[in-house]
Amino acid sequence: MATLSQLLSLPDLQLSLIQSGPGDPEISWVSTTELLDLGEYLEGGEIILTTGLALGDEDPRWRDFVASLSRARVAAIGFGVGVNHDRIPAPLIGAASMYRVALFEVPLPTPFIAIGKAAAELLRFDELRAAREALQAQQRLLAGARGSQDPAEVLASIAQATGRQLALIGSDATVLASTAGFPASRESEGAELIALDAEGALSLAVAGSAPLSPEGRSIITAGSMVLGLGLRGDRAEETRERERWERLTTGLLDGTGGIGGLAILAPTLRLPERVRAIAVQGAAEDVAAWRRRPRSGLDRLIAPGSEAERAQGLSSAWQLCADSAPALDRALEIAAAHGLDAVVGRPADATRASLSRRSAAARLDALSPTAPLYTAPRVPEVVWADRSAPLLEALYGFGDGRSALTADVLGPLSRHAGSAPEVDAQDRDLLRSTLRAVFLADGQRGPAAAALGIHRNTLRDRIARIERVTGRTLADADDRAELWLALRLENLDRD
Repeated sequence: MATLSQLLSLPDLQLSLIQSGPGDPEISWVSTTELLDLGEYLEGGEIILTTGLALGDEDPRWRDFVASLSRARVAAIGFGVGVNHDRIPAPLIGAASMYRVALFEVPLPTPFIAIGKAAAELLRFDELRAAREALQAQQRLLAGARGSQDPAEVLASIAQATGRQLALIGSDATVLASTAGFPASRESEGAELIALDAEGALSLAVAGSAPLSPEGRSIITAGSMVLGLGLRGDRAEETRERERWERLTTGLLDGTGGIGGLAILAPTLRLPERVRAIAVQGAAEDVAAWRRRPRSGLDRLIAPGSEAERAQGLSSAWQLCADSAPALDRALEIAAAHGLDAVVGRPADATRASLSRRSAAARLDALSPTAPLYTAPRVPEVVWADRSAPLLEALYGFGDGRSALTADVLGPLSRHAGSAPEVDAQDRDLLRSTLRAVFLADGQRGPAAAALGIHRNTLRDRIARIERVTGRTLADADDRAELWLALRLENLDRD
């Protein structure tokens, strides 16, 4: 910025400093006035030029005049002598000293317009200097994009050029990189978030309450481009990275892998102590779009669903999420944006994520198998599997014995049953989905047929086949209970 000392040092103006203010004030503009109170019309940093037309040499109102300018935080007062006053009035000098407002004398040969032009030239020169420095900063940032510049280095370069504290925020609200002063600044002043991609998976947080200059804004824009380009990388590497995270997540969810793999993929990240498994279900293209969505931080803990978990015509996938309200809300918001239903498993220790996955898998049946395909518009469903199921958990604890147990109840309809002449693999899935629909409809044939999209007579024929191959009837309460428990146990065991 142009300063008062620069203006006073111009020899052609012949200005003389009478009373200094605090420091070397920056100049924002020059204004000429003979009003006594114009503080409310000023923004700060102005030089006020006056000849004192309205006040006499000993008028006490000079104090009020200076007080109003002090409140408006003007840069200085310039008093033109030889027009209305031969010298600067003593009360004006005393008030300037009292309120610590810079005061300088403008001799008669110097017109006020010359001071205005000189200040404008200083401001124009300062703008050119700032633009040149901003361009150089942008060039350094863009040059770094061609190399292997770390995100923290990019943030440091932006902070040095703008004086702001910054951070790179992942899609799970994790701070991936930041300048040293960012956390304190963010808490005290708030931060502006700038999305680095269309999906909002990566954001640049800029802390500070004062508005940025155009030059500062251009530097942050260039830095955002560099960060976005550097972190997204090429598509082939993105695919390989996604596959590595999916293998890690699959191992955590089915209990075959440990949390040590995270230290290899992301040494700076730590799993939270408590996690939840979230199952998402919907049309295949919607689930694929959800999985391809750019992600960062722990938001990358996703895995595909198994064939056994998919309702007919639908697809499924999994996400491992921290057991916290912000993380869960964010995950469910993203799933809903892709039109996906979700089941949230019970909280579990990170080392036992398979327990949360099992509780969510057991409630997948609560989601509609047809609404994602045939209902539009619709609000995606969210089912919380927070309620414990001690009987199912006890039966599940039978280990290898539960396979024989469910096969004995379901017969050829069991996933553990071998091939049977009366029921092939396609018929098995068809009849199992029919049996599940009847249970979900509380045994009512009309709603069950409507949910399956078939005629009541077709449903009647399928139920007859189910009763024939299982040797159980839906008219008997004990048979119904055994069939339902067997289906639920196999749902818990499906992988």
